[in-house]
Amino acid sequence: MPFVKSTRRSAVKGLLVSVAMSWAALPAIAKDALVLNYNQWFPNGHWSQAQGLHKWFDQIEEVTEGRVKVQSSAKPLAPPNRNYQAVIDGVADIAWGPHGYTPGVFPLTEMAELPFITEDAGVSSKAFWRLWKEYFEPTGMQSDVVTLGMHVTAGGNISMREEPVTSMAEFKGKKIRVPTPVVGRVLQEQGVVPVSGSLTELREMLSRGIVDGTVISDELVTGFKVDDDIHAVTHVPGGIFSNTAFIIMNKGKWDQISAEDQAAIMKISGEALSERMGSLWQENDLIAREMFKERLGDNYVVASDAFMAELADAFSGELDAWKVKATDAGVDADAAVAFYEAQINELSD
Repeated sequence: MPFVKSTRRSAVKGLLVSVAMSWAALPAIAKDALVLNYNQWFPNGHWSQAQGLHKWFDQIEEVTEGRVKVQSSAKPLAPPNRNYQAVIDGVADIAWGPHGYTPGVFPLTEMAELPFITEDAGVSSKAFWRLWKEYFEPTGMQSDVVTLGMHVTAGGNISMREEPVTSMAEFKGKKIRVPTPVVGRVLQEQGVVPVSGSLTELREMLSRGIVDGTVISDELVTGFKVDDDIHAVTHVPGGIFSNTAFIIMNKGKWDQISAEDQAAIMKISGEALSERMGSLWQENDLIAREMFKERLGDNYVVASDAFMAELADAFSGELDAWKVKATDAGVDADAAVAFYEAQINELSD
């Protein structure tokens, strides 16, 4: 039956041609999409990632109509203290992380990390982005990357393995994990033993008794599941510190994105992204605070006026020291401080 054989041959040939055409189309589709690698060093399921950055990644794909996609790494491409450099070197295309993990590299951000000024991380993050654009970016800070967001975290408290700290006298001699150079320097001057360590190291430091406690925001204690080792918290209104954090992209990869897509990405980044990340911190910090109060009872205390005065005295020289650094970097220090405070007050109304 030659007709049947011919028909079968035609059908098979048609199928092969169709498959070949499909295969040929696949590289073209993949080539059209620029895939950016994000350095996933923070827990993938933490709300700052799942509700914050990962949703922003989805937005990037949406606003660029699939031309730009972000892929989180299966394991860290670089440790937290190499996060920024990894983006410069192209090891990672996008990174997020605290400035304080690389002591001395970002001295200008230390002003926003000083105590008692972060009542609402969402408000302060919006103000911090504006401060960055107005005063810090013109100095050339972070000019070796593309800055897509700058935010602050919720204010930090004093979280201890045993008893709450209610005075500087009780603080002295304690081994405390510190997240920023400013806090470490000041506490050391007060007789506290500062121990450097990232959040990923905190659980082991607490469980093994390497430290007696840590200065940290409430939400990170619960978010990193180290609350089983925390049995006392001294709440410091406005925070004993706040972390500042960057969201950055490799310049070479940014240049591969069309001007149209760059504009679309910036529209959902910058101030909007900064405020979003800070607001998430604030929201989750309030939730964690209530959980702590319920669990710890009398061991969750608010720093007394006397203790606040001692802390204020301990940190009193830091703002002046920062002003010297800022002036050396070409910043009008007094104007920058006034601007940040004014922005926070305006946005808090």
